Amino acid sequence: MSFIVPILVFEILTGKTLGQHSEILKRSGRKTIIITLLLILLSSFIANGNGFDPVLAIMSVAGSLLIITVLYRLSKGTEIAQLVPGKRGFRVLCVYLLLLYIVTFIFLLPERIPTTIAPYLSIIFFYAIAIALLSRSGKENVQIIQLDTKDYSPRNFIMFIPILILAVTIACFVPNISTNVLMLTYFSLIITGTAMFLMVARNILKQTY
Repeated sequence: MSFIVPILVFEILTGKTLGQHSEILKRSGRKTIIITLLLILLSSFIANGNGFDPVLAIMSVAGSLLIITVLYRLSKGTEIAQLVPGKRGFRVLCVYLLLLYIVTFIFLLPERIPTTIAPYLSIIFFYAIAIALLSRSGKENVQIIQLDTKDYSPRNFIMFIPILILAVTIACFVPNISTNVLMLTYFSLIITGTAMFLMVARNILKQTY
């Protein structure tokens, strides 16, 4: 959600996508229904994160949309391949992320810092697996293609905004239902994420062995 979805949104807004992503961005009624359902389910996260205050929740959504709008204006005329950093830029990005994680870990929610070794070991373990899989994954030539009328467009992106705002507003006014939806969605995402991770790991290992 933090890395893949922003890339897909960027591709939709700029109208240019990686060849490997073209099939994902093909517009269909089934995908539109799934996106709408995800927005409704994820609205409970936004409502809960803002204490079920509708004003704060809508401001949170508006702030995210403002960031997207500003970055969209700044990146107009570019394509996703132009954002890929070189070796020096990648090192700078790694240092930035490391500092970001350290600073936020210490100061953002210090009361949630684990006091036992098990959580740290599990995080290190899964990072090691991710790094190992990335190092083994095959490198493909990047091909940039233009999105056409059959693909999702900025207009479609804008059409989802009122759905999200309405879903967040309703979620704020029914906190008991929203909390249950959040819990079910949270655990469903854990299962889905694990299944997707195992599937990707299996495909990478099949290619390398």
